[in-house]
Amino acid sequence: MPSIHVQTSIDIDAPADRIREVLVDFHTWPAWSPWLYIEPEAQVSYRGDVGQPGHGYDWTGQKVGAGGMTLTRQSNERIDCDLQFLKPFKSSAKVQFDLQAGSQSRTAVTWHMDSSLPFFLFFMEASMSAMIRSDFRRGLLLLKDYVEQGATHSHSEVQGVVKVDAVDYVGCAAETAMSDLSGSMQETFTALHDGLRQADIQSVGLPFCLYEKMNIKRDHCRYTVAMPVAAAVPAPAPLLVARRAECMALKVVHTGPYHHLGNAWALLMSEARHRKLKVHRNAAPFECYLDDPQNTDAQELVTELFLPVRG
Repeated sequence: MPSIHVQTSIDIDAPADRIREVLVDFHTWPAWSPWLYIEPEAQVSYRGDVGQPGHGYDWTGQKVGAGGMTLTRQSNERIDCDLQFLKPFKSSAKVQFDLQAGSQSRTAVTWHMDSSLPFFLFFMEASMSAMIRSDFRRGLLLLKDYVEQGATHSHSEVQGVVKVDAVDYVGCAAETAMSDLSGSMQETFTALHDGLRQADIQSVGLPFCLYEKMNIKRDHCRYTVAMPVAAAVPAPAPLLVARRAECMALKVVHTGPYHHLGNAWALLMSEARHRKLKVHRNAAPFECYLDDPQNTDAQELVTELFLPVRG
């Protein structure tokens, strides 16, 4: 069977002992698990003594399937667990967390998983690895919040399928690695605002971003940041003028820092699959930014996400 190895790291401003306490207590996992984030109403049960081999938790949900994780051993710098999936298909994995203490109470946390796919899914090896790696990144960012601040600051709410009006816009397009998306978008928005100011073009609505292509497996993203305008107007290069067509779209609203938007997108895609919606392949998913990050606390930033679907 095809094998999978995935690992992702993050630096957390806390001693290794504090992080280990969280990781070996599965009662904390619903607060930061990237999968339970998608379905917080999933049924979760616990077993064994916290921090001891045999301690574990089990989950059952309509979106996250069913499975369980069990602590097998821990040391100062390493935690090992067995992971069992029961639904949507049976599989098992070895999970490992490495804790490397650094300077000034900072700890490097690396999340590993070794598993295999059923033989009939051999063609999904690369895409599955990429998706799990993306989930690990989301989970480690939530874990960082939980350990450093005592709570996670990412809340997403599904608002159903809604009608979205057409809008004319002036935009600026870019391509980047998905891992560099945040920095790239800051630069592209700066270029857009500079171009609008130099051309004396007035926007008439909230900024948004169209994701024309997102390839997790290849770590590649092509996107356009945009500002609505009253009507199509001439704009100097590298700006472009276009129209976002009217559409029906599945909508999710996220509250929290922009670096947690991956949670909202994961929820949006999971909800679309759960509802068996037909994604509109000729219309790009997009997100609208309701607040100015210069004047709003990061924890209070509201972003609306839309996935165009066919009726």
